[in-house]
Amino acid sequence: MNNVLLHKRVVKFLDDLTEKRRAKMLKILKSLESFPLIRADIKKIGDRTYRLRLGDIRIIFEFDKHKNTVFVKQVDYRGKVYKK
Repeated sequence: MNNVLLHKRVVKFLDDLTEKRRAKMLKILKSLESFPLIRADIKKIGDRTYRLRLGDIRIIFEFDKHKNTVFVKQVDYRGKVYKK
């Protein structure tokens, strides 16, 4: 099991979502505890950086297998997430 850590801007983004969408996002973020064994639309975009696609929302995270840690760096809509 991995520890899932969230950046403060991720928490702020989750606060702005509707209740239904927030529940779905939290379920996906909880499933990252089992990464890399989960089945989702995940693509490697860097050395330790991955992208998870959930509809029009993208989740950018880093995975450190030595520390068993998933650090969610950014969550935003598709058009904005890659510009930051």
